[in-house]
Amino acid sequence: MREFGASAVNAFDLDAWRRATSLIWLGTRLVVRSGEVRVALHHIARDGTVTVLARAQQSGPGTQIFPPLRLADMEGAVLPVVEHAVKGSSYDITFGTDDQPETPNLRINYVFCTFKRAEYVQRNADVFRDYVRRNRAEDEAHLTVVDNGSGSDSSACGVQPDANVTVFANSNTGGAGGFGRGLYESCYGGQAEQGFTHVCLLDDDIYLHPEMFARNTAFMRFLKPGFHVGAPMYPASSENRVPLRSACFGHKYRGTVHPSDSALGAGLDTADIPAFIRMDRRPDSTGWWWSCMAVADIHRIGLPYPFFIKMDDVEYGLRLRDAGVELVIPFSFWVLHDDFEEKYSAAMQYFRFRNRWVLLAQQGRLNDPAGFTTEFDRLVRGFVEARKYEHAQLLLDAMTHFLQGPDYLVRNEDAILAGVFRIVVQEKNNTMPEPPGGAPVVNGLEPPASKRTLWLNGRTWNNHFLPLKEQVVIDTTRPSKRADCRRGKQVSYWNPQKGVGFTVTRNSRRALRQMLALRSLRRRMLDRLPTLASCYQAARTHLTSQAFWATYGKHGEAPRLAAADQESAALRDMRRAMATLQRTQAGAAVRAPVTDEDLAFLNGLRNRYQGQRCFVLGNGPSLTVADIELLKDEVTFAANKIYLCFDETDWRPTFYSVEDLLVAQNCRAEILAVDRTTKIFPHHMLSYLPRQANHHYARWLPPADNRSPFREFSADLAKGICWGSTITYSMMQMAVHMGFKEIYILGLDHSYVEPKTKQDGALVSEGEVNHFHPEYRKPGEKWHYPVLDRLEHSYQFAKDYCDSIGVEVYNASRFSKLEIFPRVDLDEVLSRK
Repeated sequence: MREFGASAVNAFDLDAWRRATSLIWLGTRLVVRSGEVRVALHHIARDGTVTVLARAQQSGPGTQIFPPLRLADMEGAVLPVVEHAVKGSSYDITFGTDDQPETPNLRINYVFCTFKRAEYVQRNADVFRDYVRRNRAEDEAHLTVVDNGSGSDSSACGVQPDANVTVFANSNTGGAGGFGRGLYESCYGGQAEQGFTHVCLLDDDIYLHPEMFARNTAFMRFLKPGFHVGAPMYPASSENRVPLRSACFGHKYRGTVHPSDSALGAGLDTADIPAFIRMDRRPDSTGWWWSCMAVADIHRIGLPYPFFIKMDDVEYGLRLRDAGVELVIPFSFWVLHDDFEEKYSAAMQYFRFRNRWVLLAQQGRLNDPAGFTTEFDRLVRGFVEARKYEHAQLLLDAMTHFLQGPDYLVRNEDAILAGVFRIVVQEKNNTMPEPPGGAPVVNGLEPPASKRTLWLNGRTWNNHFLPLKEQVVIDTTRPSKRADCRRGKQVSYWNPQKGVGFTVTRNSRRALRQMLALRSLRRRMLDRLPTLASCYQAARTHLTSQAFWATYGKHGEAPRLAAADQESAALRDMRRAMATLQRTQAGAAVRAPVTDEDLAFLNGLRNRYQGQRCFVLGNGPSLTVADIELLKDEVTFAANKIYLCFDETDWRPTFYSVEDLLVAQNCRAEILAVDRTTKIFPHHMLSYLPRQANHHYARWLPPADNRSPFREFSADLAKGICWGSTITYSMMQMAVHMGFKEIYILGLDHSYVEPKTKQDGALVSEGEVNHFHPEYRKPGEKWHYPVLDRLEHSYQFAKDYCDSIGVEVYNASRFSKLEIFPRVDLDEVLSRK
């Protein structure tokens, strides 16, 4: 971008690309169409040191290619600097590579959510179409507009659908509802068959450039699994809409009652590239002005929570983080966003605070009701003291609504929204270029020192200082004291930099009513808060599910507030037991548990056994030591308690795995002692099965809802292992990753006898009849009952997937009730060596 000059926006962010992508080599090219141009390629280090790596000059039409750079050898940034260009020269400088992309069949759905901002959306749709035309990107990019202000008319936003653009009419469910609708349609609904690999969420009040789409496409092609991507935000008021001083990269979540998370990267000058290199660029969440994530990760963690507006991006970002999906924000990206100050309204505070409390409840952070109540009391009193009575009333209403639980908030969304906007009359920013009536700015002035004033100041929240002025101004860009507003009957909160503000008037009666309401509400909070967290935690699974979003926001359909109860009591008990174990495991799990060494090992296994055959062992009663002895010269996969046969044979599996938390918990010592094999575990095993010499870990990719018949099958262990309700499904994924073309399953009886005893949602063994060894389940040992129809969904999906890529799967079990895979005779197979 020539107009951006030698700035961070034109630099190549080496650190972001090294951390989050598979890119190895970087090339730089100068293409001159006419004129004469000389370019120097600068390397900029964290300490600001600049090194000229190479120079290139081209006179007349032609191309100059710089020496390639190996990313592993560098940090910081690379910046092409034009040292000389004859006036009128026409040229481009591009970065490129010959590396194989991580996602060669990339397809991104860009989702705009809008509410009565037709001008913005039409402009950005035109920019998108320009990008598609310039880059012939019809196959890799699509635009979806979710119009929250359309009624039932999908053309109200003014964007006309075509082959590259889709428009959905939606009820006004706020940004969370609009983006959630876009994610639902992309992954499960009307667009699911388009095969999107990623979805990118975009605010409607931003100013885009075709180059931003091109840069995002390049980055996403090489993005490794386990990352999602954001972009720095810049104020749209920048001169000529050139990004000059950053507004925000993202936020560090603090988990406090007040939504005052730490904003990263504010106020950085794009000319100061070392400042961008040195800053903390690992926020917990980023705004949905630009947020690009993998469809596979959406399937895993579910859809957004219906917050309406505010905190939706934070909640979803934290969910991605907790699922092991890290956020990366290249500083060469940029989004110009309308200034928030100009649109400020007290209405925003209702949603900021209420949704913050919902998030705290979901996270189990309401374990100190007294402290939470005290902090809420302080917030309301602060607004009353500041004469911001509309703010105070909105907080009182927000807490009243919050205490009534999640279903109330969703069911009464329209009434709540109408009530919020009825309250907000004065406390929203309007044009205010100068202090009204020439009123004095009173920031930080010392209060009168009379005894009466001191006494009132210490005992009230709404008194004023004498002598009382008719009107005063508080400059919101400068420090001020809490009591500054007490100098005037009317107080204007004024931002001179933006030329906006609003005026409030002292109202003692309203203040008294609010203080009395606060006292009553405090008592209700102390009664209700101890049990409230469980309500929000229980509701989150459904409110972020495909079933809920299938109707939420659609015209003429009411949201489904209760999940369909299609599980047996035994299955519900089992799910609760698994959830308990997962919570225990999550507390001890290591962040980003899959290391570079793990990924290097897994990549080294890719296609190692290309075209060969292997045997995947189940542990059913039909498996015998005699048959195992026949497999000594074969590549074998085995799992769980296969080690019980080791006293009878010197055979050992080539690869060994465990994924069941109960097995890992019950048999930890025995599993750790297994040797003479290569162990591959999904990363959620780390809390029970820690690292040791022969342990390797792959990302665990559980589904958003394990009751769904939908399955995913991973042919790439570097991306992860997909859940299939059985370790056999996981070992088949390992075999496909390693290149085997024939997979023989042995010991898969697919038949179980269920004991009568149950405890804590698990079955309790009464003696072993379901496995190959008499001590496989000792009396009293807990285990998860296999749900056969789920297993069959998984096996059928595995067969269909393997058939599609030319991998043959056979059932070589001596006895089996599973008929999905073709049956073969083990002895005949082994005779064909």
